[in-house]
Amino acid sequence: MTTTLNNNINRELSIDQFRGFAIFGMIMVNYLNHFDVIPGTFKHPNYGMTFANTIAPFFLIAVGMGMRISFVRMVARSGYRTALIHSIKRYLILIFIGFVLYGPNIKMDIWDALVDIGFAGLLALPFITRSKSVRIIAAFSFLIIYQLLFVYTGYGVWTMANSIDGGPLGPLSWVSILLFGTVLFDFLIENSSKDFIRYTLMSGMILIILGYLLSLLKPQEVWQFSQRSMSIAYPILSSGIGFLTFLIFYFVNDIYKIEIPHLTVLGINPLLIYIVQNILIDLHGSVLPSAAPLWQALSGFIIIYLLCYLVAHYLWRNKMLVKI
Repeated sequence: MTTTLNNNINRELSIDQFRGFAIFGMIMVNYLNHFDVIPGTFKHPNYGMTFANTIAPFFLIAVGMGMRISFVRMVARSGYRTALIHSIKRYLILIFIGFVLYGPNIKMDIWDALVDIGFAGLLALPFITRSKSVRIIAAFSFLIIYQLLFVYTGYGVWTMANSIDGGPLGPLSWVSILLFGTVLFDFLIENSSKDFIRYTLMSGMILIILGYLLSLLKPQEVWQFSQRSMSIAYPILSSGIGFLTFLIFYFVNDIYKIEIPHLTVLGINPLLIYIVQNILIDLHGSVLPSAAPLWQALSGFIIIYLLCYLVAHYLWRNKMLVKI
């Protein structure tokens, strides 16, 4: 059964701002984590929940929100088959861009953001027009399948030794965050402000508590928070944090009508800005060593960020939207 959405959407500012915040966070943590002097919360440890470990889930939630509305609108305009073919091509191109950008290491580096998003998008497509309950069940089903494989097949040991972000099977875990994002979008457009706040707050808290409780299970190395492993506690907890963070943007942007500078501009062309920051950050090693002092690390970040923002602002000013 296919669900429909109200096309009269007048609360998209918070989505753009939230997406822009995720892009800003990516630029910041992807650059600063190279330096020894930077606090651990801006880095990606093998185990533990840091600020850096919330950024990718925030972006996946934003991807899910955008995917939900764009796919349903395309179905209404061109039919389900056309929308499906277009989306499959889009995510395959995204995977290809990721392969080119990250390099040939099929075990380690290649399983980064764009590749994970591409495969997660493909996995989400069969459920994207289904009801919220079906998408929630699908999200948890993917997580359970991944956790079983991680714990009982030796895949978990291999991933922690050889790969990142869950490795080749990681999209089974990442797709859950994307699907939670589609549910959050439905909360936003189907409900009054009061109900949206209540549903989002309740859902976010449930996910956070559930993720925390799962992280206490033994053996701890296969249950605790870890973006590297993508075991079940991490995507659930980070999705809950993402819900509550989006709620802050909803209050600031949609209720109090305050637009945070820069974020909307960054959020308009996320793919191109991600590629630009990735290229610029790859060059940082030839300029500043990992042992650089704090003032040099922060100065380098400011330069990298301003260059990214100038590109984003040029595209925004000229009404240029780079899409696959």
